[in-house]
Amino acid sequence: MADFEWYRSFISIYKHSSVSEAARTRMMTQPAMSQHLAYLEAEVGEPLFTRAPRKMIPTERGKALYTQLVPLIEALEVTTQTLKTSAITSLPVLRIGSAHEFFREYIAPYIGTYQMRVVAYLGVAPKLLDWLLEEKVEIIIMSQKLTAPGIEYIPYMQEEFTLVAPPDYVEPTFDDKESFEAWLCSQPWISYDLDLPIIRRFWREHFQRRPQTHPTHVVR
Repeated sequence: MADFEWYRSFISIYKHSSVSEAARTRMMTQPAMSQHLAYLEAEVGEPLFTRAPRKMIPTERGKALYTQLVPLIEALEVTTQTLKTSAITSLPVLRIGSAHEFFREYIAPYIGTYQMRVVAYLGVAPKLLDWLLEEKVEIIIMSQKLTAPGIEYIPYMQEEFTLVAPPDYVEPTFDDKESFEAWLCSQPWISYDLDLPIIRRFWREHFQRRPQTHPTHVVR
């Protein structure tokens, strides 16, 4: 199979009618340029130039090949230049990880105003940290400070926990925290996982211990 560089060398020799001049313009040695031509002529099966003193004269086969190649090579060079220009002018890419809710509330509504392209990875805290350690993302926003070497945490905002119930749900009143906790434990809970990641944190904040309940439904 012919090498693309053989074609480029052939076109340069054709334009300059000289192997030495073609080698100079392509910043190659003359033996390397002559070798490219020899390889291409062997591939074609016949001479592409007649060697004359101080001049290379294209054969009929050489003229036909040049006519076929020039539009293709020029189109390829234009495409290559366009790709380089696009790479220079394209927006930078930010790969970010966050929880689904955070992305929906704080990132998605403003994503059209960013002077960058965003690649979002959405998941829970342990998965976000895994993606960061695997270098799938450059930055993560999560609600837990998990221990990992080389990871720097910067406080961004204060998280709030809110109990959610149906709009027609009647909440009873309690005189003490223990009765309130017992009532909460008896309610059907929806969790992200069987180990109650959010509920457990809510319990630690308000009751200073792990919840004595199990999720009725799990939504991942």
